[in-house]
Amino acid sequence: MKMTTELKVGVFALIVIGLLSLMTFWVGGLAWLKKPGYILYVYFNDISGLDKKSKILVAGVDAGYIEDITLMDGMAKLKLRINRNVALYSDAQASISSMGLLGEKYLAIKTGAKPPTLTNGQTITNVVSSVSMDDLMRKISDLSASLTKVVGKVNEVLSPEQIKSLRTAIDNVRKITQNVNTSVIEDNDKIKTALDNVNSLITTVRDTAQKNDKNITELIANLKDFSQTLRQEAPSLISNIRDTSAQVKNLVKESKPGIESIINSTSQITAGLRQGKGTLGKLLTDQALYNNLNSSVKGLKDTFGAINRFRVYLDFQGNYLSRGSGGEGQFLVTLQPRPDKYYIVGVVSNPIARIDKIQQFNSQTNQIETTQENVHSDIEFLGQFARRFYNTAFRIGVTDNTFGVGADQFFLNDRLKLSMDAWDFSAREAFARHAHLRVGGQYFLFKHIYLGVGWDNPLNAHWSGPYVGAGLRFEDEDLKYLFAISPAKL
Repeated sequence: MKMTTELKVGVFALIVIGLLSLMTFWVGGLAWLKKPGYILYVYFNDISGLDKKSKILVAGVDAGYIEDITLMDGMAKLKLRINRNVALYSDAQASISSMGLLGEKYLAIKTGAKPPTLTNGQTITNVVSSVSMDDLMRKISDLSASLTKVVGKVNEVLSPEQIKSLRTAIDNVRKITQNVNTSVIEDNDKIKTALDNVNSLITTVRDTAQKNDKNITELIANLKDFSQTLRQEAPSLISNIRDTSAQVKNLVKESKPGIESIINSTSQITAGLRQGKGTLGKLLTDQALYNNLNSSVKGLKDTFGAINRFRVYLDFQGNYLSRGSGGEGQFLVTLQPRPDKYYIVGVVSNPIARIDKIQQFNSQTNQIETTQENVHSDIEFLGQFARRFYNTAFRIGVTDNTFGVGADQFFLNDRLKLSMDAWDFSAREAFARHAHLRVGGQYFLFKHIYLGVGWDNPLNAHWSGPYVGAGLRFEDEDLKYLFAISPAKL
């Protein structure tokens, strides 16, 4: 039996899918064979920065992920999927932390040590909550109002000159409050992270003090002994201090000219900075230069934010067409700068032949004759722009070298997708009288593996029939991990 080109392409696509599946399971440690772990719950007043699928780390090690987030009685209820090999005790502690240059948030858990261990469906009650920025700003505003009332009372007692000086001080406090307000708004995430770290430090110090209570008691006793010894040795120590003070006084007297020279040099440098001399002086006095520098820093911050939001997905998919002449293979790259906008490019092996009309001139009849020729396109291209509105997405662009449109409807947190595509509106495919239409769906069985099923070409009876397929999807983060460890594995 002679294998056609389309069949060869289909077999090659299935081999590639099998190898990629084996590599995925190998790198991931056959995670799909393991049990999914157990469920725990935890409540927070504020989870800004966390979302579904965020990581759960125990001592910096991946211990699960956040499976679901709901709102209950004004608090955020987190459903945690904990790995089965991670044991958490009744005094386990949960807090929100961040990692990386841009502050990616994750849920940090301390296992605790007080029996019994937490089981499926129980709740972590020991929670370190983040400090709200609104509460902080409200306290600062209340402080400013209190200061204003105090000034009104003092105004009745102080002299005009004293009142003027006090008003100047209050104006400075107001300016400082405004600067703090601006800094808090611009660096909201950084301040939250700092406050979380302070809370964690306080908790660590408290735990350390409880665990080392005996050592602290011994330390206090040693300090008492040292104090008694110090009283006995005080006379000789005071005498030594007086001698040392006299020596320091003489040294200062001898170094006075040098110190005065340093002070004069410092004054000259300060005057030069005020006059705008030198690079640092220009930066301090030139408002335009300061604005440009501030604008550059802000632009760099926006650039890093855009890079952090950018996502890249790679799809390897193979379909078996029941009424086609073989299998269909696809390799697609999805570039997603924003969650509601993305671009799809790729190559497709189309097993259906196309018919191109060729015009020829007949010299005997002096007429133009039209002939038809079947053209088999082994590799065709796809390029589409997609825009998503909530759980519905619309696509437009090039499909199999022709104009095409499509629509997708997502369910179950994007694990299930129902799609409809239409292309080849000029009916160039063989035995086709209408456009090529395909209706089907995809369902992710695991994180990277999905199955597809649907009906292909229902408008053209010659090719109309069901299809089935399977595919692999990798995100750019998965590829970074894969490429980072592959040389060591191989």
